[in-house]
Amino acid sequence: MSAPATADRSFAIERIFGAPVERVFRLWTDPLLVAQWWGIRDCTIPHCVLDVRAGGRWRIDMLTAGGALYRNRGSYLEVVENVRLSYSDEPDPEIREWAGKPPGHSRHTVTFTPDGARTHVHFEVTLASVADRERLLALGMRGGWTQSFDRLEQLIGKGTNHAG
Repeated sequence: MSAPATADRSFAIERIFGAPVERVFRLWTDPLLVAQWWGIRDCTIPHCVLDVRAGGRWRIDMLTAGGALYRNRGSYLEVVENVRLSYSDEPDPEIREWAGKPPGHSRHTVTFTPDGARTHVHFEVTLASVADRERLLALGMRGGWTQSFDRLEQLIGKGTNHAG
């Protein structure tokens, strides 16, 4: 796909985390650690299984403070340790926000770049269509990921005892 073909279906978030690449990558690939930061503010993760290898499946269930359960799942498309993760996200058709019309599969790519003792993370989501991008952004997808990254940053700030 050429850049113009995906640019109108994508959005990106950049963040610099105060930890080395190896640690940040582990925080994205160890299910016990992912369950501590993934999801929106005040949610819990009752189920987190990650088979981090190309072709491996992942599933993360997010339970909001209000009691709504969101099942997230997909498969890993590319895994380059300490460099890049790319995975599909397959929307749960039962989520009420879809009103019976779930969006298509999306591709999430996370790139980890060393910045001294810190790590620059480039997170890009490419949706199946322009309409899916507009719909998911309107539902707060960017804000949800920003909250996840805030939680990841807080976990890193707690030190190695809790954050790998």
